[in-house]
Amino acid sequence: MATNIRDVAKAAGVSVATVSKVLNGYTTVNEQTKQKVLKYVKELQFRPNLAARSLVGRRSMTIGIFLTTGLAHPFFTRIVAGMEQALQTRGYDLIYLAQVSWSKEYSFVRHCQSRNVEGVVVFGFQHENTDFGELIESGIPAVFIDLDIREGRAGYITSDNREATERAVAYLADLNHRRVGYISGNKDSYVNVHRFEGFRAGLAQAGIPYREEYAAEGDFTREAGYAAMRRLLALPEPPTAVVCCSDMSAIGAIEAIREAGLSVPEDISVLGFDDIELAVYVKPALTTVRQDMMTIGRRSIELLDELITDETLASPEAIVPTELVVRESCGPAKADE
Repeated sequence: MATNIRDVAKAAGVSVATVSKVLNGYTTVNEQTKQKVLKYVKELQFRPNLAARSLVGRRSMTIGIFLTTGLAHPFFTRIVAGMEQALQTRGYDLIYLAQVSWSKEYSFVRHCQSRNVEGVVVFGFQHENTDFGELIESGIPAVFIDLDIREGRAGYITSDNREATERAVAYLADLNHRRVGYISGNKDSYVNVHRFEGFRAGLAQAGIPYREEYAAEGDFTREAGYAAMRRLLALPEPPTAVVCCSDMSAIGAIEAIREAGLSVPEDISVLGFDDIELAVYVKPALTTVRQDMMTIGRRSIELLDELITDETLASPEAIVPTELVVRESCGPAKADE
């Protein structure tokens, strides 16, 4: 198996970022460390990625976005709007690095090199279906949204998903709900894992027993929310309140409840996550967790710019607070429930 940059870093006892700096000629690494890195580069016969190295030192003033799902979802459009705010003050152009192929032969680094970008923002991906090793090893600055990658010259930004969902469950508990369901996003996604942890923690803090049959799998979409709610309604004892992992799935859940001849929130309370623009116009208006999507977008560009301009910067980690927005889709549990 070919030697990679992590092997060199481990042998030399330094970070991947330090090896990257040595290979790319940065002057901020002291001579002793530099020589130690070069020694192991030679001993391990490491061959640096020339495509990645060619990006360093050139100021194209262009940032790329890697995104799997396209820009149609309201969550992503608000994030991009936040990015544009930061771009206006920092002089960068933004290009969308469209999906060509996510096969094993696909190279994030070659795609960056072909568009001459100085750094990338990555979102819409999940840990289990994508290998970002080559991108991280290349030393190309990268900021991941909702994916906790923090290594080399890569960092991430996300909402405080766990705390937000804990607070949502506490709100429903204050409305005397004891049968609380959960409609997930993509099961293994970073945000769903943390939101589900918050859901379980919120139940425990409120003294509400967790019921496995009340956890219905979805994928953040209206269609999946609708299907998941139908499964919950088919239970012998359906939940009286449901926390949804996105506003779109909450909208789907409301449709399913109405189709079953029930009312929101009189029969079942529905709580969303995101606070997309549509949440205000749904009937009843959606109670939801507001993610500060504009701030996430703006800060992702600011963090990336800092990584691009300061090669000594530590990998960033930014957690953005959320807010529970109370509207009309949640109400008190019926007295007999």
